[in-house]
Amino acid sequence: MQIFKDSSFKNIHFIGVCGTAMASVAAELKRDGFNVTGSDSGIYPPMSDFLARQGVAVLDGFSPDNIPEDALVVIGNAVSRGNPELEEAMNRRSCLISLPELISRRYLTGKRSIVITGTHGKTTTTAMVAHILKQTGREPGWMLGGLPHDLDYPCWKGRGDEFVIEGDEYDTVWYDKRPKFYHYKPNIAVISSVEYDHSDIYPDIKAIETVFERFSRMLPQDGKLIVCSDYPRALNVTKNAFCERITYGFNEGADWQIKNSSKMGTEGITGEFTNPFNFKHSIELNMLGNHNLLNALAAIISTHFIDVSIADSIAALKSFRGVKRRLECLVDNDKVTLWEDFAHHPTAIKTTLEGLHKRYPNRRIWALLEPRSNTMVRNYHTTDLINALAVANRVIIAPLHRGDKIPAAERLDTWGMTSVLKSRGVEALAAERFDEILTNIEKNVSEGDVLVIMSNGGFGGIKETLIDNLKKKF
Repeated sequence: MQIFKDSSFKNIHFIGVCGTAMASVAAELKRDGFNVTGSDSGIYPPMSDFLARQGVAVLDGFSPDNIPEDALVVIGNAVSRGNPELEEAMNRRSCLISLPELISRRYLTGKRSIVITGTHGKTTTTAMVAHILKQTGREPGWMLGGLPHDLDYPCWKGRGDEFVIEGDEYDTVWYDKRPKFYHYKPNIAVISSVEYDHSDIYPDIKAIETVFERFSRMLPQDGKLIVCSDYPRALNVTKNAFCERITYGFNEGADWQIKNSSKMGTEGITGEFTNPFNFKHSIELNMLGNHNLLNALAAIISTHFIDVSIADSIAALKSFRGVKRRLECLVDNDKVTLWEDFAHHPTAIKTTLEGLHKRYPNRRIWALLEPRSNTMVRNYHTTDLINALAVANRVIIAPLHRGDKIPAAERLDTWGMTSVLKSRGVEALAAERFDEILTNIEKNVSEGDVLVIMSNGGFGGIKETLIDNLKKKF
C-alpha cells in the first residue's frame, strides 16, 4: 500500500495528532485503508471527538511504546526535541516526515493547487472554494483547518484535477523552519490579509511580510494571485509577483469590488460586486459579517479561473453553511443566544462583534475572550485588542493560556485592559478562573442577551456547562 508513489508503508503514526490539520489527514489515511495511530496531550473536542468517529486510535500522552513497528512517523509542528516518541523514532531510524511535506507529496503532486492564505479567513474561504467545486460537478480534493458543515470531511484526497488547501505561514516542523505554505505548489493563490501574528515564530511584522512576499513569488508565470486590496501590506508584498495579480475588496479601485452590503432577513448578509468585465452581481450568504462577503468573493474569483461561471459559484454559495467554530450558533431560543468563534486576533474579534451588532442592533452583546495564541497572550496587540472589545457591551477576559510561561514585561495585562474598557463605558471583568466566568454570566445575563465565545482552544472546558446553564435559565 502506497501513501505516495515511492512509499510502501502500512502503519502511520502521528505525534501531536489532535491538531486540526494533523487529525484531518490522519482520518483521511485511515479511511483509505492505512493502520493509523496518534498521540497527543491536552486532548479536547472537537478534534478528539472527530478522531474517535473516524476510528483513529488516540493515545493520551507520549510514550516510546506508542510507535508501531515499521511506521511512517508524522511529526506535528508543536513537537520538539526531547519528546519521548520523537526520540524513540529517531533512535529506531524510523522514516520521519512533516505534515506539509506529506500533504505536498500525497495530495498536490500533479494537481492544480489552489492555496488560500492570509491572517484571516483561510478556513472559511478554503471551504467555500471546495463547496463551489463540489456543487458544480467537479471532484476536488481539499484540506482545511476546521470541520466544515457542507463537506463530509476536513480532508479529502479527491479524484479531480484540483486540490484546494488552507496555507498557513506557521513553521513546518522542528527541523524545517520554513512556512508551511512554501510546500504547497500554488497555481492559484489567495492572500486575504497580512497582519502580525505568531509572535513565537516571527519577531515583527517585517518578518511576516517577507514570507508572504516570497510565497507570492512562488507562483508560476501562468498562475493567478488573488489579493485583498483592503490590506495595504497584502498589496505591497505581492507587487513583484511573476504572475498576474487580481485584487478584490471594498477598497475603491479593486479589480473585483464589493459596492455595498446589507442584512438578509435575520440569517445572513448580501453584497453587490462589480468585476473587470463591467458586470454587477449579488452575493447572498447564510452567514454574518462583511468579512464573509470578502471570503466569498475570493472564492468566486478563484473558481472563475478554473472555468466555473460566476453565476454557478454564486448559486453554490447560497447553500454554504460554514465551518464549525467560525461564528457558529450554539444556543438560540429567542431569549438568549450563544455563538462561538475562532477569532484570536484583534481584527477578527472586531469584525465578529461588528457582525453581531449588525445582526442584533438592539440587544446586549457579550464578548467572552480567551487569550490563548502565542501572540494574544502577549501585549503586542493591547491597544487594538481594547478597541476591538469595546465594540461589545460587556466583556469577560478569561485567564491567559499558560500565562505563567510569558515574561511579565511581555504578558497581556487583562486587568489594565478591563480598566480602560470600563472607562469607555463597557462592563468588563478579567477572570482569574473559568468557573468565575460561569458565575458572572449566571448572575448578570438577561433575556435578549447575545454572547460569543472567542477562543482558538477549549475555553477552559466550560463551554458545555455554559450551554446547559443558559438553556436551563431561559
